[in-house]
Amino acid sequence: MFKIRKSLYFFSIFLFIFSFLFVHKTLAQGNGIGVKISPTKIEDIVEPGKTYKYELKVTNESPSAVTFYAYLKDFKAGGEEGLPILIAPGSEKGYFLASWIDIVKDGVDFAPHEEKIIPFYVNIPEETGPGGYYGGVYWGTKPPRLDLNSEDKGAGMSVAQQTGSLVLLQIKGDALEEAVIREFNTDKDVYPTPFDVDFLIRIENKGNVHVKPLGQISVSNMFGKEVSVVRVNTKGGNVLPNSIRRFNEHWKDDFGFGRYKASIGLSYGTAVDMGGQGKQSLYTEKYFWIIPWKIVNPIIIGFVFFTALFILLLRLYRNKAIKKAMQRAGLGHIKYVKQYDGPSPTLHFAMILLIVLGIIFVLMFILYFMFLA
Repeated sequence: MFKIRKSLYFFSIFLFIFSFLFVHKTLAQGNGIGVKISPTKIEDIVEPGKTYKYELKVTNESPSAVTFYAYLKDFKAGGEEGLPILIAPGSEKGYFLASWIDIVKDGVDFAPHEEKIIPFYVNIPEETGPGGYYGGVYWGTKPPRLDLNSEDKGAGMSVAQQTGSLVLLQIKGDALEEAVIREFNTDKDVYPTPFDVDFLIRIENKGNVHVKPLGQISVSNMFGKEVSVVRVNTKGGNVLPNSIRRFNEHWKDDFGFGRYKASIGLSYGTAVDMGGQGKQSLYTEKYFWIIPWKIVNPIIIGFVFFTALFILLLRLYRNKAIKKAMQRAGLGHIKYVKQYDGPSPTLHFAMILLIVLGIIFVLMFILYFMFLA
């Protein structure tokens, strides 16, 4: 009887804990609020004095009804990783456009998992000069609340769930498009095998309109043969005016040998008929080494061994040559003290065979990298 009561006691405790965790997890999932926006980035070339209409697909991803509110924000470059710094409209001077946007000001009700198309309009002022202008439409679960004394000047939301779409517009006209490669480097100068080369590209935008550098890195071995092509900026990231953005690309493989050259070629710019300066190019190079130490080390040891063996054979040959010369000169009765008597004929043949095999191995190694690697 005591054992039965003890078993029921532990079973009750287990049931209580399981019920608590299950209910807690269900409540947590029920309170989850998620909003999805598409597209996350809008890019366009526009003209002053005109109004442009755009649309956002807003989706309530939570299992409950939610009211979402639109937040209008400006943004600028924040560091070299491409993450924007959001600021309240009108809080800073610069190439911003949030104040030009008209969108629904009241909350929009969404049923569970409902999707809606929300239009908004951008009114370009007549006096706007050429260049790039930036803003964004974000969505949250509480009405916008501005506090210009806060660190983010009121651009932040009081809830964790928020997402939005960045708007990047280029005003037609004599815009300045100028970019330079500030740095093109690798994380190491020498790599073992297998290797993972991390290419660092830093692009500086000296113009007044955003640029999108696109291109590739061509990797060639020490014989000039192209062995790999690495695409750069496949996600289409932009570099905002007066800022530097870094891009990281990778090339990995199991085997390589020798000195390699990485050549990067990028292009950017807007077509002349669209108000830009046409396509422009950027180019630079970087050299690095790949050394398979597991193969090279035995070769080095073998080279040292064969070199020492070759020197030994030269000394042996010299001793025999001097002895024969003394005999021909009639000085055979004079005792010549040899530095080394040398190996037996069988060992001598074996050493010569090893040298020949070593030379053949080195030649095959070189031919492999010239024509097959």
